[in-house]
Amino acid sequence: MLLAIRDKTRGWIAYVIVAVLVVPFALFGLYNYAGNGGEQTVASVDGEDITRTQLDQAYRERQAELRQMLGEQFDPGLFNTEQLRREALQQLIDQQLLFNHARTRKLNVSDEQVASIIRNQDIFQVDGEFSMERYRQLLEQNNLTLDRYEAQMRQDLSLGLLRQAIERSAYTSDRELDRILALQGQRRELSWVTIPTAAYRDGINPQPEALEQWYEQNPNRFQLPEQVRLNYLLLDPAVIAERIDVSTEDIRERYRERQAEASQTAERELRHILIEVPAQASADAVGAAREQAVAARERIQAGESFAAVARAVSDDTGSANDGGNLGAVQPSDVAPAFAEAAWKLEVGAISEPVRTDFGWHVIEVTAARANELAPLEELAASLRESIAQSRAEREVVELGNTLETLAFEYPRDLEPAAEALGLPVQQTDWLAADDTGEGILAETAIQRSAFSDALLESRENSDLIDLGDGRYGVIRVVDHRAASREPLADVKADVREAVIDEQAAIKAQAQAEAMLPAIESGQSLRQAAEAVSVAKINAPRWAERNERELPAGVREMGFRLPRPAPGQNHADLARLPDGWAVVLLSAVEDANPDDIDAERRAQLRQSINAMDGQLAFRAVLAQLREQAQVRIFEERL
Repeated sequence: MLLAIRDKTRGWIAYVIVAVLVVPFALFGLYNYAGNGGEQTVASVDGEDITRTQLDQAYRERQAELRQMLGEQFDPGLFNTEQLRREALQQLIDQQLLFNHARTRKLNVSDEQVASIIRNQDIFQVDGEFSMERYRQLLEQNNLTLDRYEAQMRQDLSLGLLRQAIERSAYTSDRELDRILALQGQRRELSWVTIPTAAYRDGINPQPEALEQWYEQNPNRFQLPEQVRLNYLLLDPAVIAERIDVSTEDIRERYRERQAEASQTAERELRHILIEVPAQASADAVGAAREQAVAARERIQAGESFAAVARAVSDDTGSANDGGNLGAVQPSDVAPAFAEAAWKLEVGAISEPVRTDFGWHVIEVTAARANELAPLEELAASLRESIAQSRAEREVVELGNTLETLAFEYPRDLEPAAEALGLPVQQTDWLAADDTGEGILAETAIQRSAFSDALLESRENSDLIDLGDGRYGVIRVVDHRAASREPLADVKADVREAVIDEQAAIKAQAQAEAMLPAIESGQSLRQAAEAVSVAKINAPRWAERNERELPAGVREMGFRLPRPAPGQNHADLARLPDGWAVVLLSAVEDANPDDIDAERRAQLRQSINAMDGQLAFRAVLAQLREQAQVRIFEERL
């Protein structure tokens, strides 16, 4: 960049510009040289560092969890990036606290336990056997070293042991279990009187003053949300593709490419002999290993079977026991050099020694399958669409630069950009922030930008907005309505209905409350309800805690009332969707724990132990948090 400036400027001005740019570059370099350009610590837990790399990885894993959990509904725009990063950091802090505690308690995991777990992980197995080659390859693909992965596995196992030790400490005694079983299966004798709100509506005629008062006291009702209308330009590869011409020759060329790809990706059945070479081996050791591979190949050419030689000399124990057999393999399953050599061989041919990061290989192809394509005539339409789509995606990138530039140069007008792109300026209807419209109105990024203070105040074009799937857009707010309430005159009928319902509910509640003193004085529920003409009496019945036939309010209140003494009753009010109820509890019958079979008792004990164990684990973690010295470097997050 400095060279380009020098070429385009002359005289003293050039030196000034270069000097201005060199100073921050030099300081930035000095900052890194001084030691801050290495692995940054974002937090420390009792002296143990948590690095920026660990936080970045934990953040990506958290995003992946959400993406897998939500599937197609996952929208990165709905999740605050900073909040997710902080959640990931808190999780790392908790893990370090627990690991430190496990280490203090000497909950150690042996090398044999770590090796056993790794060898039994399906992802590292080939034909049911652990493959060292696959193990190394998968770790390499995920930028992990053997030491780092095994250290992480050791830590995870230690944390698992700690969690088990804490959670298994929870135990529910027989006495506690009997008490819970008695309460779970408890039955209560309930009767109730319902008083419907609707019965009191006819006599209510609210005055205008009452309507105005209710309207003022309920400011959140009848709200009109903030709304905008937008002009916008949308770059969509699907739309651009419709105007792209694709020739017959283009389609034939793409078909030939597909044929070549099919040939290169077809599965092959392979076997190999591996002479392992340590990562830090000397040149002499590498040469000696190659000589062993050459000798193995010569034994095969001299007449020994490939399988016998593989069993005798191969260092890949996972495949050596099976005569070096790797089964059906695709190029992506093996190292690039291995794949390049294997897919050049004819069936039955033996390769020269091939070098990969694992060592020297001698490869044989035992079978090759061809991936056959459908005839060109059948694929022509899809190939034409694929070519047009890929060209459109490239064109969108170029057009996006033009759109971004012209939207900036003409901040209050999208027409210049529209003319340059050959696209129409489109306009939305009124859009609220919580609308779930179609097309561009359904885009979270559009809604977020449309209601930003910057666009609402300036009425200028937005920056280029990435809508995902290769689509981009620019919007401009052309009209805006602030959030407001609908005028009383427009909603007067609804307000009147609300006031009538409210006053009717008050009258129904007053009638229900008037019954309680009569019941407390010894009258029956029927006697207390005689004065209420609209009351409906429900005869006593035994009900269980989860009985759905009872109104929810009646059931909830019935099981909240205190246990009555023999010959006594307890009563209280319950709110119903259409009125009120006076609920009377006359008797309680606990379940007999001895009637519960051993299997159900064991299941319940296990569930309670699990819940208590989780509570105990959270309590231990909270105590560790309180006792630990945790420092978070906010400026590095």
